[in-house]
Amino acid sequence: MMNIEEVVGDIILIILEGHEPLQKIGIESDKIFARVKGYDGHGLWIYQPHFKIPKAISTKKNATQKVEASILIPWGFIVSIAHFPGSEGFDFPSPFDSEIGF
Repeated sequence: MMNIEEVVGDIILIILEGHEPLQKIGIESDKIFARVKGYDGHGLWIYQPHFKIPKAISTKKNATQKVEASILIPWGFIVSIAHFPGSEGFDFPSPFDSEIGF
């Protein structure tokens, strides 16, 4: 039997349903691989290493910058989670060894 706390820090596959509202934060697909930062009563917190935000100080009109972000995926959008314990690159992987995010 798995417990949700066992996936924290690992990369998992998240299957989503009705994810259209999540497109506003860049989630375009109904299945994503993501590193779990944590969880709470609202949902699963995932790591996004290249989240685009407006550049605070810029002479260009629509300039953006990439930042690290923690993003909440509400439980209501999550249909299933696949965890790969002990699999190389998925179980407590080095952030420098793989590209994750969406």
